This record gives sequence, structure tokens and C-alpha cells, in this order.
Amino acid sequence: MDEAINFKIYHEWDWKALPNGGLIAIARYRQHKHTEYNLNPLIQTLPEIISNQEFLNKVTLEPDLSDEEIIWEAHDRFHCVERLSDFYFEPLGKTVSLYRLVSTLIMRGYLHRNPLVSEYAKRSREINEAVQDGNGTNILKYISLRISASALTLIGPSGMGKSTDIKRILSLYPQVIVHPNYKIYQVVWVKVDCSSIGSLKGLCSDIFFALSRILKDEKYQKYAVPRNSVDYMLAELAQVANTINLGVLVIDEMQNLANTKTNENDILNYLVDLSNTIGVPIIRIGTPEAKPILMGNFRNARRGGECIEWHRLTRATNKQDDSWKKTDFYYLITGLWVYQWTKTSVKFEKEFYDTFYNCSQGIIDITIKLYKMVQWKAIAIGGEEEISVELINKVAAEGLILVQPMLDAIRSGKQEDIEKYKDIALPDEYVTNYREKCISELIGRQQQEIRDSVRRQQGRKSILPKVRAITTELLKTEKLGLDFDKAIEYAEKVVNSSKEDNDILTLIKKAQILALDGDSVKTSKSQESIQSKSSSKPATNKKRQAAKKTNKKQNLSGNSQSDEGLETLNQFISDDITKIQ
Repeated sequence: MDEAINFKIYHEWDWKALPNGGLIAIARYRQHKHTEYNLNPLIQTLPEIISNQEFLNKVTLEPDLSDEEIIWEAHDRFHCVERLSDFYFEPLGKTVSLYRLVSTLIMRGYLHRNPLVSEYAKRSREINEAVQDGNGTNILKYISLRISASALTLIGPSGMGKSTDIKRILSLYPQVIVHPNYKIYQVVWVKVDCSSIGSLKGLCSDIFFALSRILKDEKYQKYAVPRNSVDYMLAELAQVANTINLGVLVIDEMQNLANTKTNENDILNYLVDLSNTIGVPIIRIGTPEAKPILMGNFRNARRGGECIEWHRLTRATNKQDDSWKKTDFYYLITGLWVYQWTKTSVKFEKEFYDTFYNCSQGIIDITIKLYKMVQWKAIAIGGEEEISVELINKVAAEGLILVQPMLDAIRSGKQEDIEKYKDIALPDEYVTNYREKCISELIGRQQQEIRDSVRRQQGRKSILPKVRAITTELLKTEKLGLDFDKAIEYAEKVVNSSKEDNDILTLIKKAQILALDGDSVKTSKSQESIQSKSSSKPATNKKRQAAKKTNKKQNLSGNSQSDEGLETLNQFISDDITKIQ
């Protein structure tokens, strides 16, 4: 399925395959509550305006997590943790507000572009005349039907979810809809990123290449050749946008235009002209570096449409009440907390809220990546694999070193220090490197455990004859239920603590008594330890417990521990007990 299609809305449409690949939706006409929307088929086919709850249900992404995965090998669980990057999305309050703006932008952007009205076809002919007569120069002079399209600007630091939120909102709409009754296509949205070159001509080229990719048609690429002027490209873009009934154009990474030699006011004027010429609403997204380009002075800012500054998440200032549970950061981190692939499931507490916020400073991208790294580190260390405040701080010190100066600047609250840094996002490759570091740590630990086990086995080949004999008898005594290591331990204790003239049968009897007493003491202490531990830690969910019980049963099925130990001992022992006596 096309990556642009939201699986949760897939069943709401009928789909048709394009000849060169890809899927397009077949138009379904709805009766909207707003009567003006029902006069235009381009609006009538758009999804209905949905409630906040419906929106949350449709855009939320939840990665798979089964209880069986918790007992998988460590290297398998490393892959599970990676799902948080691709399949986790928690919409926040401002995501809902943004949906309302985008929905209005698209629907009202189509109001004056109705393919059933003759004036709209006339506009297409006028644009074509502008291209033929003057290669697109002064195109607005040719157009009698002026369409003043709205615009929206999002400005905020990298890693704050601007682009991700827009993508999830756009996923509610099929990207391409075909209207068989009217023999027209409708491209609801196109999203492009400004290239690092940062030129206006490059921006137009990016849009044409995007259309070729979406519609599986290379003909649009012919407008992107370098010899074409910006005016010509703009005119052709207006013609194409009119023909394909484009709903909204999203331009991301606008800060790259800061690298162009073109004057900032000229760039803003061009962007406004682009919106007015093609008659399509434009959403522009950029970091604070793009602010002079996208906003300029007050007059130009108003021409640029509505502007929203996308700030990092804040935390509650009052530490005495539960206001921290009403913050967006709380919903983000508790949403993540559900997905633990560590052996021990840790209950979420306020100390984790404070620690994660202090380490990430409310930057969504860093919070998610830090949570992944913490799990990788816990799995690599082994043991209980328990997430703790100490572990989070340790991983932040190791894994966030690249962005630590930027985070320190944010903590300082000094605007002049913050403005020194253009980009605060943590590169994906840096996170990947940390994952590989944890994997290497895991492999090193496992190899050492294997080496130690081999050396123990090699050392047991030379155990004393009396220890061999006692070990053999202990393993034969089924009611003791000893494994090989425990049997060796009791045998060695008896031999080392007894007189040299003790016969072998006496030593075996002492060892059996020691094993019975030792197991009794050990079981009692273990039960106390388990009860103490369970009272101080939250109980894991029933499914996780069931999975662990199933695994335990699987481990106990087949030969008993004493049988396995006896087989191991027999590999090393060839002497008969009668020879020792």
C-alpha cells in the first residue's frame, strides 16, 4: 500500500490502481453540514469534519507489543524497541488544533475553484496564454478570475513534531482522488522539502518532481529543467495545479531558503505570489532560522497568512499538586511508557517524568530517542533489565552528548545562548550508533559468560575423586532436585570440612543432609525476598506474567535438572565409585 495512505481510513474508500503503480481513491460524494461545501464535487468528496475523539482514534499510531516478546532473546528485543520510531505517534492538544486549521484551509481553498463553473475553465486558458505570450512573466495580468488563497506558517525548533503532525493530519485524506463522472483527477495535497541548495527555482523543481512521483507520470519533470526561468516555472505550476485540482501545497524545511542570495523580502513576495498565482493554500514549515523569510516585517507577515510558533513542551511548575499529570509532556512520556521490552516492567512515577523532562527539555524527538536508548542500555546490561532514574541520567550523558550544549542553553533560559544553535534535533544516525554500541556491549557480556562457563566446565574435569563420587550420588537423589553446579558445591563443602579418615558413605550422607538443610534455608529466604520485592515494585500485567509462566513450564518440560547435571558429570567421570573406596 502507498505510504501516504492511512490504514485506519483505507476501508472508507474504494481504490483503483494506477497503470504505473500506486493507488488512487474513487470519489464518494457526501452531504456536509455546511451547504456551501455541497455545491462543489471537489469538497463534497472530502472526508467529513470529525470530532476530536474521532481524530485522535484515526491518527494515533501504536506499535505492536505482545507478552511473548518480553521473553525473547535480547537481540530480538533490540529490534522491537526500534518500532517506536516508525509506529508510535501520540497526538497532543496542539495537534488537534492544527487539524482544525488544515481542514478549514483545504475545504475553503476549494470554494472558488469549482470545476463545474465555467469561470474556472476560463482561468486555465488565461494561464496558458500567459505562458505562450511571455513565458509566464506578469502572469497575474492575464488572469481575470483572481483567487486569493490562504496560507499557514509553522515555525519551531527541529524535533518538535511539526512535520510529523502535518503528515498524520494529511494521512486522513487520500492523496489522489479520481472523479469518473467528471473525468478529472484531484490531488488533495502535495508535500515537498526545500532542498539544501535553497533556491526558488529549486523549490519549483521539487514540486514538479513530487507530482511526477505521486501521479506516476514523468511528463511533469520537463518543467523542471534548469534553463527554465522562475517565472516560467511558476506559470506552469499554476497551470498544473489548476488541472489536477490541487488542494494544499505543503513546503517543509523552509529555513533552507536562508542560504539563497535572493533578498528576504523578495522571497516572501514570491511565496505570496505563488499562493495567489496557483490559487492554492500553502502551508510553510521551518525552524526559527526561517523566521525573517516567512514573516519579515509586520506588513509582509500579514500577507504571509496565519503564523503559529511551535514551542517545546512545558512541564508543571507547581510540584505540590497533580498539575503535572495534565501536561502534554505527561501524555507523551506515559504513552511511551506502555512499550517496555525489558524483562522487568517498571511502574511510571513522577521521578521519571522529572528526569526525562530534565534530560530532553520537552523536545519530542529527543524524548522518544532517549527512551529507546534507555531500553537498549538496560537490555545490554542484563540482569533484571530495570529502568531507573540513574540509568536514564547515565544514558543521557552518553547518548545525548551531541546535543548537550544546546540543551544546556535551553536550561539556562538565556535567549542569546539559545539562538546560537540553529538545529537541536538528534540525528537518526547518532541514535543508530548508540544502539550498535549497546549491541556490542551485550555481545561482549554474553561472550564473557560463555567463556566463564567453558572454564568452569574445564576445571571440573580435574575435581577430586571423592567430590566426583559425592556429586554423582547427590544427582541420583531425585528428591533433592539439584542441578550440576549445586551438587558440586555441596560435595566440595563436605570434603573440605571433613576429616581425611571419613569414608565415602559418611561424606555422601553429610552432603545429602547439607543439601536438604541448604535448600530449606534458601527457599525460605527466597520467598521472603520475592515477597519483599513484589511489595516494593508494581505487579506486571497478567499477560506478561502468563508469558513468563509459559516459558518456565517450557523450561521444566523434558528431563529434570538432576538428570541434565548427571549427564554433564558423566562426560567428565570415568572412575567407578568402588575404586575410590
